[in-house]
Amino acid sequence: MPALAPISKIHPLCYEHHSQMTLPDVATNEDGLVFACPESFCFVHYNRLEGYFLNTRDPSQIEQSPSPPHQYCSNDSYPMYLAEVQPEHPSFRLWRCPKCGLHRAGGELELAAGLGPRS
Repeated sequence: MPALAPISKIHPLCYEHHSQMTLPDVATNEDGLVFACPESFCFVHYNRLEGYFLNTRDPSQIEQSPSPPHQYCSNDSYPMYLAEVQPEHPSFRLWRCPKCGLHRAGGELELAAGLGPRS
C-alpha cells in the first residue's frame, strides 16, 4: 500500500473559490494538518484523512452553507481533493487522491504519472 503523499505534494483547491488552500505556518504532525481557504470569511477546510469540511464556531453559519462535496478514491477510499478547475470549462473538475494519486475528471479514473503504482 502506498503511504499518504507528503503534505508538500498535495495542493487542494477550495471548492467554493477555486483558490489554492494554505497550511498553518507551524505544525507538529502532518496527518493532522488542515488546509484552509485563504479567502476572507470562507469556512472551507481540507484534511487528508477527513476530506472537505466547514470549520467555524458559529453553527448557524454551517447550517446556512451547502454541504461540502465528498469524493472518495475507488482504490483506497481516501477522501479526494479538488486539484484543478478550468475557467474556460466551468463544469470541469479534477479530483485527486492524496494516497495513491488516482484522479477523477468527468467521471473517468486514472493514475497520475509518478504519484502511484501502475497496474
